[in-house]
Amino acid sequence: MIYENANAKINLFLDVVGRREDGYHDLKSCMQTVSLSDTISAEITEDVPETEILLTCSDKNLAADEKNLAYRAAALYLETAGITNVRVKLHVEKRIPLSAGLGGGSADAAAVLRLLNRYFKNRLSHEELSRIGGKLGADVPFCLTGGTCRCEGVGDILTPVTTGPDYTVLIAKADGGVSTPEAFRLLDDLHGDFAHYTPHDAEKIYKALAGGNVHALSHAAYNAFEDVILPIHPEAAKLKTFLLDRGAVTALMSGSGPSVFGIFVSDVRAEVCAAAIRKMGFFAAVCRTVG
Repeated sequence: MIYENANAKINLFLDVVGRREDGYHDLKSCMQTVSLSDTISAEITEDVPETEILLTCSDKNLAADEKNLAYRAAALYLETAGITNVRVKLHVEKRIPLSAGLGGGSADAAAVLRLLNRYFKNRLSHEELSRIGGKLGADVPFCLTGGTCRCEGVGDILTPVTTGPDYTVLIAKADGGVSTPEAFRLLDDLHGDFAHYTPHDAEKIYKALAGGNVHALSHAAYNAFEDVILPIHPEAAKLKTFLLDRGAVTALMSGSGPSVFGIFVSDVRAEVCAAAIRKMGFFAAVCRTVG
């Protein structure tokens, strides 16, 4: 049995700056890996009569077939690498909440690609893995790379970013949420063709990170989806306010939500706040940013 961590991500900055003719959107984002993670385990048997992929998951709400990104990642890896006559038994131990804007499915897919490539002695290069990841989802290439990255285009143009010390992060999530396609549709309704949209300044977040100035993050962090998600998801808005009131330097929704995160300078304050959020009946986890 071999194992691989699948780390969640948060967006320290996320702006949607335009819509393409193909329907996709141009983004400017600062994505950050955090220590909250799923665990992928695999048992691989070679020289079997036919190739077979089997998937189980600790969360029964998650599909355990070809609809699952982890399953599709395994299938695409084997096809691309030209590997046949193997049985791959995968198990996903879920800790990242589903449909939360934390990239859980993308992280699982990236972890499967890394795991299989490690087992098969780096049959594919990182560039080839990234191309596979791009076919699976916009966040998968970042989840393969990890750390802190400037993300542009549709999320496929990645530039690693130098940062200061790691931060303590509290991630909270209420029930329910809005799908990513629906969140983009709401932004389209708000901004039309984005012809008159003025993008927010992304450079502030990179200056704050490079200087290790955690307090400067409060003036630099931004998520365009908050304009359309928080008004229709009052519990997410409530959690953001709660984090700020309980000592978070800044609080922001991640991705298209509805999870929110707060950055704390005190681990004790973060743990106390997390305990209070759990008493409210919501998910809460204290973790760290990962370089």
